[in-house]
Formats: sequence, C-alpha cells, structure tokens
Amino acid sequence: MSKENNSIHPNINSGEITINFGEILRVLKSYYLFIGITAFIFAGIGAIYSLTIPNEFVATVKLLPEMDNRSSGSNLGGLKSIAGLAGVDLGSGLGSDLVKPDIYPNIVQSTPFLLEALQSNIYVQKHKKWLQVYDYLIAYPETPPLQIFSFNQSVQAPKKTTGIQSPKSTISSELIQLNKSQYYAVNNLRRRIKAEFDKKTGVIMISVKMTDPVAAANLTSFTQSYLTKYVISYRMEKVLKELKFLQDRLLDARKSYDNALSRLSTYRDQHRNTFLQVAKDQEKKLQYEVDIAFNLYAGLNTQVTDSKVKVQRETPVFKVLEPAQVPLQKSDPQRTIITLSFLFFGLFLSLIIVFFRSVNLKKLLSQ
Repeated sequence: MSKENNSIHPNINSGEITINFGEILRVLKSYYLFIGITAFIFAGIGAIYSLTIPNEFVATVKLLPEMDNRSSGSNLGGLKSIAGLAGVDLGSGLGSDLVKPDIYPNIVQSTPFLLEALQSNIYVQKHKKWLQVYDYLIAYPETPPLQIFSFNQSVQAPKKTTGIQSPKSTISSELIQLNKSQYYAVNNLRRRIKAEFDKKTGVIMISVKMTDPVAAANLTSFTQSYLTKYVISYRMEKVLKELKFLQDRLLDARKSYDNALSRLSTYRDQHRNTFLQVAKDQEKKLQYEVDIAFNLYAGLNTQVTDSKVKVQRETPVFKVLEPAQVPLQKSDPQRTIITLSFLFFGLFLSLIIVFFRSVNLKKLLSQ
C-alpha cells in the first residue's frame, strides 16, 4: 500500500516544490483587462507628467589646456625616467604655478563665478531679447508644453527678499552674503553648469543646460571665457607682480642715475679750472656714484626685459577643440522613457495586486 501511495504522489517524500504555471495563466486570463487598463492609466500619467517638464537644451565646448612640464620634467631630465623604473614618482609634470585641470570643475561651481554668471547677458529666443541670466531664471522661467497646475516656476521662485541681514560693519569684504532669491538662482545655476576633465585625453568639457538653446550656447561661451581668464590670471599673477616690481625699481634706478649724473656734471662745470687734489677726489667720488647708479639701472633694465619674455612664455594657452554651438535637439526630458517607465510600473503594480488577491497558493505551489 505504501508503494502505491508513493507512486501516486512521488513528490511528497522527495520534498520538491513545483510551480503550477497553469494556475498563473488562468489568473492572467481572468484579470488581463484589469492589468491592461492599469498599465495604460499609468502610461497616460507618465505621458502627462513628461509634458509638464520644460524642454532642456545642452551646449558643450571642449578645451585642451596647456600641460606644462618645464618646472619638473625637463629640469630632472633622465633622472625622472630612472626613478620611474625604480617605482618612484617625481611629479606629474605640471608646473608649480599652473592650475591643475582637476580643479576646473570646482572653479565653475564656485559661488563667485555663479554670481558673475548671473549678471551675464543671454539671448532668449522666446522673448526675442537679451536678458540677464538672473532675470531669466527668476522672472522669465520657461514654461512646459502642458501646464496643469495654476502656479508656475516664477511663483515658486522666491522674491527679492533679504532674509537674515547682518550689519555691514560686522561683515568682512571677503565674505559673501546672499538674499533668498540670489541663493535660489545660484543653486539653480549650479545644477546647470558642469565641467569635466578627462585624464586620459587631457580634454576639458564644459556643458551648460538651459531651457533655451541660444541661451545655453551664450552661457557656455561665457563660462569658457571666465575659466580661461581665471586660469591665466592665477598663473600670471606672480609673474606680473614681479614685472611690476621690477618696473617700479627701474624707474627709481633711472632717477637715481639721472640725479648722480646731474651732480657730476654740475660739479665739473663749477670746478673746470681747479687743479686741487681735493676737487679731483670729489669728482672721482661723484663718478663712482654715477657708475653704481648706471650699473644698477642697466641690471634692472635687463631683468625687466627678461621678465617681459617670461610673461609671454608663461601665459597659458587653451586650444578650443570643439567650440560652443546652438543645440538643435533637446536633451531632456526623455518623454518616451518616462512614459515606458510609468507603464512598466503600472504593469508591475497590477500584477502584484492580482497575485495577492486572486492566486491560490495551494494550487500554485504543489509538492
């Protein structure tokens, strides 16, 4: 008898669990209309939601910055290659005064740059006029294709309220204090401007996302100009200060030389027919002062010339590989992907509901 039972129910003793796909198909056939309607409703919600998002356009520019190896690579010469074989790194090859390209993304994300970018002008096609970036983000935000809600972004954006204010006497000139509208605009712009550095190719890519294609191209060009000027200013600040110092000292040396030469000429004119030894000694002393002043002036003049050459040599060079262009196609939102995502979510949700409400676990799982 036990053998008969085992032959009729072979899976009872083995403990194996099998899934009854017939039960699954039966439930799907019974509730296919509910599943299809739910997925269709969610797809419609996704399509409507995608239309409430304004179009975004991305403009990019690619730069090739200068990679300077004079200060480290060329001075070490073959010693660096030998040290490399021994596993010792003697430097990355960048000059000590050169801004590393890894820092460029931080520059375009800094608050001083963003505040200056907010004051720059961009051309907006929809309004057919030039606007400041600040006004465009706060007062003239782009509207989506479908406006369901009664409010828009301009209402959401805070007005020019001051917020917490401190007495001017307690704030250092180096500190930045933003009101609420400036804080909103800065954070909005920080999400729109990005810079990336490719360590393999050494290329800097600046991208700007705006709701207007021409505005995106304008702001990309401004960002490129600001970044190059910032790097050049940082790199040349020390060299230009040195040049200014030498030029000031050169003017002082020239005055000292002219005064010493004038004193010598006056003394000679006054003691032209004098044969006293005292007069000759005084003339030698004045001539010595003239020689010292001239040597100082000549030396400083040479240093000024060398410093001017150094300014030209040390000025960083940026090669534009791909200039900024007005984008022809929007980058966001990807309405098809959003709609499909909602559709699959609705499909998944409907299957979960059907499973927990209608599937008989005893029939589905058999042993």
